[in-house]
Amino acid sequence: MTMILLALALLAATPTTLSGVLAAAKPGDVIKLVPGNYPLITIKARSWAPAITIDASGSNVVGVAIVGSTGVSWVGGDMAGTVVAAGVAGGYGFTANASSANISVFGVHFSDFRTGVGYNLVNGGKIAGNWFTRMSADGIDVALARNIVIDRNACTEFKPGPAAHPDCIQLWSRPNVAPVADITITNNSAVGEMQGISLFNHVRDGVDDGGFDRVTIRGNTVLNTFGNGLAVYDCRGCTVRDNDVNSLPNYWHRAQLIVKGGSVMQCGNRVPMTGQGTPACTSS
Repeated sequence: MTMILLALALLAATPTTLSGVLAAAKPGDVIKLVPGNYPLITIKARSWAPAITIDASGSNVVGVAIVGSTGVSWVGGDMAGTVVAAGVAGGYGFTANASSANISVFGVHFSDFRTGVGYNLVNGGKIAGNWFTRMSADGIDVALARNIVIDRNACTEFKPGPAAHPDCIQLWSRPNVAPVADITITNNSAVGEMQGISLFNHVRDGVDDGGFDRVTIRGNTVLNTFGNGLAVYDCRGCTVRDNDVNSLPNYWHRAQLIVKGGSVMQCGNRVPMTGQGTPACTSS
């Protein structure tokens, strides 16, 4: 173990040197961003095992795009988007796509984006301890992904764009890819003008998007103004338990727990709307 630890490097990077530091990074290295303002950071077609860690604590970053890469853990910092037409925020903060794997993002404050974190075709990783404010659409989008933990994130003060149906956390599948599966969503909070946690499934021209497999939604808090506090459609082998779903005083529609189709174990959910709560859980 000592030999492995000694092989890892702690590297410092500035806005002008970061691309070179990333190019030379070895598996397990820790890259510390010197506090400052960083442009969009793109990592494409790289693979590290064990993952590298990029520590952005104290820095401001326009955004991060990870494309077709494996083994990146991002920690800390502020990512702020821009407010575009009609005062609506646009763009994405942290994205991972194109069959990336083992991608994690921890402890970032995201503000003024269309969507804070977007995972598309990602296998493995965590989205944890982040804070999302003034999103015009969603906090976290996870599409066509597997083996993701979404834990202890907070969504507040959303500013929805015209015709938007903002979600703190949204998952979706598509018929040409294996369904979203093995997702754990725990201890998150969604407070404000938004939907809470949404797993919608659609049938388009007779073709089913595919639903979801083995998703656990536990211990989350939703206090919102939209009707879909927690919505789970066509989820197979899934668990929805110990969640709190309620409405703010200025709600448009009373917050609901909606579960349709699939096979979902429900218990311990506290929902004041008549008939919405579920019996207490009998097991831990």
